[in-house]
Amino acid sequence: MSYKLQENISKFFFNAFFFIPLLTILGPFFPDLIISLTIIFALIFIFPSIKNIFLNNEQIDYFILIFFLFFTFILLSSSINFFINGEINYENLEKYFLRSLFLFRFIFYPISIVYIAKKFNFKVEKKSIFIFLLTIFFVIFDTLFQYFNGKDIFGFIPIERGQLAIGRLSGPFGDELIPGSYLMRYFFISILFLFFLIKKAIYFNIAFSIYLILCLTTIILTGERSVTLLSFFGIFIYFILFKKQRLIIFLGMIIFLLISIFMLEKNPVLKQRVINHSLHQFGISLESGVEKRHYKETKSFIDSHYGAHWETAYEIWKRNKFFGIGLKQFRHECSNKIYDNISSRLKSIRCATHPHNTYFEVLSEIGLGGFIFFLILISILFIKIYKINIYDKSVKFPLISVILIFWPIITTGSFFTNMTQIYLTFLLTIIFMIENQLFNKIYKN
Repeated sequence: MSYKLQENISKFFFNAFFFIPLLTILGPFFPDLIISLTIIFALIFIFPSIKNIFLNNEQIDYFILIFFLFFTFILLSSSINFFINGEINYENLEKYFLRSLFLFRFIFYPISIVYIAKKFNFKVEKKSIFIFLLTIFFVIFDTLFQYFNGKDIFGFIPIERGQLAIGRLSGPFGDELIPGSYLMRYFFISILFLFFLIKKAIYFNIAFSIYLILCLTTIILTGERSVTLLSFFGIFIYFILFKKQRLIIFLGMIIFLLISIFMLEKNPVLKQRVINHSLHQFGISLESGVEKRHYKETKSFIDSHYGAHWETAYEIWKRNKFFGIGLKQFRHECSNKIYDNISSRLKSIRCATHPHNTYFEVLSEIGLGGFIFFLILISILFIKIYKINIYDKSVKFPLISVILIFWPIITTGSFFTNMTQIYLTFLLTIIFMIENQLFNKIYKN
């Protein structure tokens, strides 16, 4: 393949990175396809040797090294469970092993993008950032449109278990009730890109305050409670990290809270879900009469259905301490009768596809060994961000997103699903781009 053709294909894959959030709306297939093709192209035509994978500026990148050890342990855990559980056949091979095998692509992708950019001297351009921001504003607009009209601009209505989802929104995601999660995940990357585009502080503050109010209002209207809490927590971290913007954050939050109070009072179903039901899970009731008597059985979080998932995951780990039960096996193991004696009052509905907490998921499915690697990996990522922050303060924006995705005391989706891994890959790629100064062209313009 000629050098010019390599450059053109590399340019296509480099620009395709900024389409990942847009394509994610359609599901994981197209983002996965872009990620996989980029890696294949980079490995076959670009990387001259294996050392380029582990080196950054001629130094070992310990984050990448620990990731590979973590990945190797996951394969080991899945392989052990494959051999000791049931018959050795293709169905069990897929169940225990193949699901783990392809996680490697989510660390190869940031490496591939950075290597492509360095080899051909690519820099991020404004039009790529515009594509990303337009995607986020489209999701906000479409979700708000659905809230006020009952269906989005494509005709989607929020559906949950085959019925109309009360107090929930799906936006452009069809039958997936995830627009709030989507916006929360990309919220601080959006602010980073606004920061890149708007140079004057006064104009940036105006744009930021409008975006803050608009995005947070949309998130709370989706009825996604844990996402709403994480969004507030993220803004609190932003308030701590960016001293010069504290006043504009404070004013923006005051306006947002006033809007939220008005919207919740106008929508008692949403208020019931976001406020009352959240407190109910911790044994606190704002209700009276029949409703209060109905809630009195919930004395603590452990008595909620999420509490039942967490307790079950913990009991699973106690029986499979070092290697766990294998990736994505919680859904099968949780129904075992040996967990009938957990203390949660909702133990009858303890089963789910995952424990709804990243740390309990890691602990139960890949054991203490995998859990230790996982904690080391997170720690090294924070060290990496700290080192980048010395020469590029913009890394504070994705830092907030990293804190939110790894915050332990919250209900979460499954960490090992394609959608979560695609988002984490996107976030890591942004961090690698900042580390390698691929946004410098925008700085100078």
